[in-house]
Amino acid sequence: MVPYKVFIVGHEGTTGLRIHERLSDRKDIELLATADEDRKNVEAIKEVAKEADTVFLCLPDAASKEIMDAIGELPCKVIDTSTAFRTADDWAYGFPELGADYKTAIAREKHIANPGCHASGMIACIAPLVKAGLMPTDYPFTITSLTGYSGGGKKMISQYESEPKDYFLYAPRQYGLSQQHKHLPEVQHVCGLSEAPIFIPIVDNYYSGMEVTVGIHSRLCQKPININIVQQALENFYKDSRIITVVPFTENSNTGMLNANQLSNTDSMKIYVTGNDERIMVHAIFDNLGKGASGAAVQCMNIALGLPEDTGLALG
Repeated sequence: MVPYKVFIVGHEGTTGLRIHERLSDRKDIELLATADEDRKNVEAIKEVAKEADTVFLCLPDAASKEIMDAIGELPCKVIDTSTAFRTADDWAYGFPELGADYKTAIAREKHIANPGCHASGMIACIAPLVKAGLMPTDYPFTITSLTGYSGGGKKMISQYESEPKDYFLYAPRQYGLSQQHKHLPEVQHVCGLSEAPIFIPIVDNYYSGMEVTVGIHSRLCQKPININIVQQALENFYKDSRIITVVPFTENSNTGMLNANQLSNTDSMKIYVTGNDERIMVHAIFDNLGKGASGAAVQCMNIALGLPEDTGLALG
């Protein structure tokens, strides 16, 4: 078998490095690269992209747009990991679990926008309930997301891992206080919400792993619901997924603790339903660098190349 040629633009960053790690040992993949001195040279990038089957863009928004202006007409598939194209109608959205039309678009379209990490958890919890007609599109969601510091990229990783470490880095830190977090537009767009959620992102003193929690008041829903209805709706929605698992609800579900780093170093996601019939919580637990970033990007690449979607992924 002739290996597929893959080019990672921005492989020095956290997401690019993780994609590189997942692909470097695969016999079905040949990794292409520019010379080190040309890694920001648009013309050099374009020349390598001409030879590629798939190009990953692991860059800030402005840089992704600049590269797309140069390579957008080439025949290669492009998977962009920035926020630049996640609400663009002419880009496939890289969350195949949302339905057959999403998976088909990833397979057929040239350009694929990889979901954001926080957004992946929010969408995984909300979209199935909206699609099932259990949640109104104007529901006033308040969502909390706890993440490891690797989601902040090299600068934040260095900040947390330097010695001596700032005293305030030992405790959780809330951010996105203006309610203008960059992942909210894609959540609203993909879930079809008329209002953006109140979103509470928190970064803590551990490397990777994420727990997104969506709270639901059943009295505010457009039809009578309870915790079992929510559980069943989610189980039905993800029943065919190898990547996303809905953990069965038992009488022990409301005891113990949920660990945000439970799926660190994997590419899976687990969804838990807790609470009671009046106040229901849906939790998505995954690795912000796995299903929240590079694992999702490789999953999209596999689908785009016609391979089993979990090829080369670590399923926890």
